[in-house]
Amino acid sequence: MLWRNRTFLLLMTGEVIAGAGMWISIIANLQFMQHMIPSDTVKGLILMSGLIVSILLSPKAGVMIDGYDKGKIMLYASLVRCLSPICMLPAIYYGSLSWMVVSLVIMQVSAAFYFPTVQSSLPAILSPADLLKANSVYLNLSTLSRIGGTAIGGILVANMDLSQLYLFSLAAYLALAFVTRFLRIPAVDSRKRQEKVEFREVLTVTKKDPALMVALLNTGLITLFLGGFNLLVLNFSEIQQSPELMGWIYTVEGMSILAGGLLAKRWIGGRNLIAASTVLLFFFALSQYGMSFADSRFMVLASFGVFGFTVAFFFPVTTTIFQRRLPEHQQGRFFSFKGMLDRGFFLVALGTTGICLDLFGVSGYMLGIGSVTLLMAALTMVYSKKHKLDVRETDEPAVA
Repeated sequence: MLWRNRTFLLLMTGEVIAGAGMWISIIANLQFMQHMIPSDTVKGLILMSGLIVSILLSPKAGVMIDGYDKGKIMLYASLVRCLSPICMLPAIYYGSLSWMVVSLVIMQVSAAFYFPTVQSSLPAILSPADLLKANSVYLNLSTLSRIGGTAIGGILVANMDLSQLYLFSLAAYLALAFVTRFLRIPAVDSRKRQEKVEFREVLTVTKKDPALMVALLNTGLITLFLGGFNLLVLNFSEIQQSPELMGWIYTVEGMSILAGGLLAKRWIGGRNLIAASTVLLFFFALSQYGMSFADSRFMVLASFGVFGFTVAFFFPVTTTIFQRRLPEHQQGRFFSFKGMLDRGFFLVALGTTGICLDLFGVSGYMLGIGSVTLLMAALTMVYSKKHKLDVRETDEPAVA
């Protein structure tokens, strides 16, 4: 039934197109900054500018997603996204960092509306039994678009001018807007739409639901680690004096996510999702301990393989928990709130990961973060059993 759903197919097609265009832009942005900015600190500050704007915008985005037609929101967000690569053309011509900041802000503004809308739309177009599989497919396609986008971007940046790369991104975003035009997502109940919609309402609901809090804390811990992912990959490459190791790590991690995504529904479907997310934290801790053997190529690659495989289960499971525990008319605000937290964690991770690597080295940092993950896994397991938390993908949708 999943693959016969026209709206779902259009959403996933849009995800591939958007992801490929975004990663081509990211490769081009890094190349542009490489020529313009010698300081890594300044590069980081410029990249953070868009994230900060999206964090500030997330509350308003969440309210709009819950109150208006989701298909139109995604269409308008896709059209706005087209302005991002256009702004890079004067940035290249004038060698202007200001235009690049504008481009990054536009990209993050679009993302603040588009991606929470996709996540909150899935329960409206799919049956509960298809949600876990749909979230796994969504993660897999995001991974494929990242692998494909970075590969295409790497080839293009070596053979074309930067302006041509941004034109490729623009073409992808225009194609996304065209595909989004045909989305048909059921509207929120008219009575719900007429209610006064406030962003803080979802915060109250989240604090009152232990299952949501456990899933949110577990997701936040892993997101905090992912925020420093690229910096860790660079360190492993430098320790082993092997630049090609970076490519191998990304490849192994990406392929492991794809392999795990094929099994997530089969292995976890029908089980207690709260218990599953907690058990998966133990595997995250295992992979982090394995990464502490930074001098061993085999251990590093094997650990990233375990990490990617676990990611393939973890994020679809936690996303399904959120979709089952929240009523439809609150999900836009919640996923905007979660996106705001994710971006905040990424900002914190950019600073703390670098500091910890300088103070403790990569092996010490991995042992430390692995211990924190292990402790969180033990605490959430005890807490979940004490409060008898049980969420399954076949649960009836929550009612406000």
